[in-house]
Amino acid sequence: MRKELENRLYKDYPKIFKQKDLAPSETCMCWGIECDDGWFTILNHLCYLLQVSTGNNHPQVEAVQIKEKFGTLRFYTEGHDDYQDGLIDFACLLSSCTCEICGSTKDLFKTKGWIKTVCKECHEKRHI
Repeated sequence: MRKELENRLYKDYPKIFKQKDLAPSETCMCWGIECDDGWFTILNHLCYLLQVSTGNNHPQVEAVQIKEKFGTLRFYTEGHDDYQDGLIDFACLLSSCTCEICGSTKDLFKTKGWIKTVCKECHEKRHI
């Protein structure tokens, strides 16, 4: 993810991204958000809902790793409950039908080899 978008999430949700400045021996967040820009909106909405849930007597979620794996979003955390798990699971499901590069939901498929969820247009532009 571009630093500009990553920093926006860090600024808007500092409690969720509390671990971003810790050492690699303590967290994987030190490597940043390891996916393309197309999932920014999903992540932004997820973080908003997680932070709102904290204000409604749910625990404070802290991200420990965010990445793409097998063409879907992975959002690993500490300090979550079943409700927040559901929010995270839904966001990860949405990523499976959203182009990781541009955010489109049309003409999607999974690439061969290194699996990514991309739209036809991004696939043709980048020859993935």
